[in-house]
Amino acid sequence: MLKEHITNDDRDLLRRARVGDRDAFAEIVRAHQAHALRLATAISGDSTEAYDIVQEAFMKAHQALATVRDDQALRPWLMRIVANQAKNAARGRHRREARHQRHVVLRAQPPAGPDEVALGAIEAQCLLEAMGRLADNDRHVLAYRYFAGLSEAETAVALGIAAGTVKSRTSRALLRLRIETGTSND
Repeated sequence: MLKEHITNDDRDLLRRARVGDRDAFAEIVRAHQAHALRLATAISGDSTEAYDIVQEAFMKAHQALATVRDDQALRPWLMRIVANQAKNAARGRHRREARHQRHVVLRAQPPAGPDEVALGAIEAQCLLEAMGRLADNDRHVLAYRYFAGLSEAETAVALGIAAGTVKSRTSRALLRLRIETGTSND
């Protein structure tokens, strides 16, 4: 594996930036910002937040200047920080979008049914937290049945399992959900 070495200019800028020379760090930012923006956009998948990602990454880089070895090239080190920041931003965006979707689903008028009555007394936030603690199989079957309003047959098709399996998984998942929410009938 080829190792990229730090240039004399980078070494000088790094030395100056480490002792608090703001102009030196500003020069590092200018030299690497275009690459950082392209990388942030490519990894996060969102060009609108790329600038914020890069700003955060450069702030983290500034705080971590002391960790750069004297023989280490700046660009790969900076780009690793940008890439990590972009990954974190993308994960955060996906979590926010999923939370929003769950909120929208919970606020929608649920289909009426006997099992819906059992779930109806549970507050939305409590329900979401409890759903989040369930295993994937349990969470998926309940989501298809009650949040998406699919029948047992439709849920079976969606999950690629037998209708009888949907029925038994639903029963077990409801029991686990009741336990998670503290509403079990023990």
